[in-house]
Amino acid sequence: MRKLLQHIRIEALLFLVFAALIWFVMTVSATTIERQYTMNFTADASVIDSYWMQDSTLTTQITVRSQGLSALFMRQFNGLELTFSAKNSIRANRIGLFILPVDIDRILVERFGGDYDFSFSAQSDTFYFSTSALITKSLPIQFLTQSVKLPDGYRWISPPTISPTEIEITGPEWAIPAGSIRLDVPQTEWKGRKRENVRLQEFGTRLTQSANKAVIAAHSDLWVEDRFTTEVEWDGRKHDVQVWLSGPFTLLKPKEWRQYVNVALHAVEDGVGLDVDSKSPLVTVLSYSPKILVHSQQ
Repeated sequence: MRKLLQHIRIEALLFLVFAALIWFVMTVSATTIERQYTMNFTADASVIDSYWMQDSTLTTQITVRSQGLSALFMRQFNGLELTFSAKNSIRANRIGLFILPVDIDRILVERFGGDYDFSFSAQSDTFYFSTSALITKSLPIQFLTQSVKLPDGYRWISPPTISPTEIEITGPEWAIPAGSIRLDVPQTEWKGRKRENVRLQEFGTRLTQSANKAVIAAHSDLWVEDRFTTEVEWDGRKHDVQVWLSGPFTLLKPKEWRQYVNVALHAVEDGVGLDVDSKSPLVTVLSYSPKILVHSQQ
């Protein structure tokens, strides 16, 4: 008998709990809750069309309405911080950048589903962001060649140049720097023909630039002096000519130097003269012999 009474008591307790649960669900499901919350919406980009947003965060009050169990979680909207796609939501006109309540409603529905209704103040049908018009300005790049050194005995064949010589900066006018952009080149010794990339200064997220690096190109060589022997022919006879040259090592090689020098014969009072001159601005004829190839017969 005692076990039966205990069993009945347990069933009665379970029935009461179940009945209370049913009552609670029915009561909650029939109740509509409406609250007003302050929410913050932040765009994921600050540059849209031809404008820059000085502040990409919109703070506004929104009335949230819900019915049923979803109403129990209304507090999640209190001080809500929500990031949204600027590309898909921000609009532009001749005044600047703005967002409509329908856009905010879509953002909230995409995040929280259709369990909540959102409404806005009738006076706030358009939310404008504080914006500045974008401009594009060309800035020259200042290249200081003092940091590029030549090793001992080297000279420039092609002095250092940079590309590009200027870049375009786009952003709000007040944020674009004035003057030129300084290219900081680390101290380096330049041997041979090379191209090196040097990163340009970056100006932050509010500005965009047409290039983020510059290319330095230059060609140097070891300057040498050397004597060479060549032959010229006159009246069926071959004559040795000694030529003393100065220039880049890569040009003054035994099998190549001849293409940079012109050897010519001409008549003089004493007989047949010899002229040796350079065909390249990089090669200098220091001396040659003989000056008179064939002396006239007296």
